[in-house]
Amino acid sequence: MKLGTAAFRRLPPNVQGALWLVSGGFIFTTNGAMIRLLSAEIEGVQTAFFRAFFSVLLLMPVVLSGRVQPWRSKRIQGHFWRTFMGTCSMVLGFYAVSMLPLADATALAFSQPLFSVVLAAVVLHEKVRWRRWSATIIGFVGVLVMARPGSGSLQPGAIVALLNALAVGISILLVRRLSDSEPPLMILTQFAIFSTLLLALPAIWFWRWPSAYGWALAVGVSVTATLGQYFWVQAFAAGEMSAVAPFDYLRLPFAVFVGWLIWGEMPEIWTYIGASIVIASALYIAYRESQLVRERRAEARAIPAARPAP
Repeated sequence: MKLGTAAFRRLPPNVQGALWLVSGGFIFTTNGAMIRLLSAEIEGVQTAFFRAFFSVLLLMPVVLSGRVQPWRSKRIQGHFWRTFMGTCSMVLGFYAVSMLPLADATALAFSQPLFSVVLAAVVLHEKVRWRRWSATIIGFVGVLVMARPGSGSLQPGAIVALLNALAVGISILLVRRLSDSEPPLMILTQFAIFSTLLLALPAIWFWRWPSAYGWALAVGVSVTATLGQYFWVQAFAAGEMSAVAPFDYLRLPFAVFVGWLIWGEMPEIWTYIGASIVIASALYIAYRESQLVRERRAEARAIPAARPAP
């Protein structure tokens, strides 16, 4: 095991990041399959509650050891609103997976970066140039190709999946605001605690006792979600975002394979066409954002050099 770990650490950082993200993508696909299987026994709200509750249990050793102290945060209100939007996105995502073929739900989730561009411009007043606006508009055309409104094939699950992507975009925006002073472990712990409290009453309202198999799935959903998040964080800690991010889209072929293996599902050709457009647009947006970050860093380094000596 130690030899394998040492060999992994000798790999280039971007290769390490790609391997982390590919592994995390498969874990998230497994998580989606478990959520859909569990939806045959309980409602999505109850599944989300189990996901939050078991996350609290998983994080309890970190709290008890004193590594994170949620009650000492000075931004409780910010954590609450981030959790509220994150909880909404979690519930919507769980219902989307239960209502749609796994590959379709995964493909529509890739529209999240498109919503993030719009939110960054409207809410944060970031300057979005014509290239990113063009890529965003083309990306939404891809969404329309997948959803095909007016063709009689638009499913309620597709609307739920798009609302989930929007909620994820808002949640990411709120996380970005918290991250300037709050460490990742604090954000993760606050989310687990607040989401458990927010989901407790709705879960009781929709409560159905799962079977032993359902309980195993409920625990599996929480473990795979937490593990997937860990792999995702490790991926972007190891490599550059522009180099690593494209590997996240391997979740689509994973979802196609798992959907076919368990339920015998195969996406329609429109899903492949629309997803290709959305993924290409999202990749271009990520590329442009990485370019802009490099330009800002270069400008920041040039400013001190341009100042005259005293």
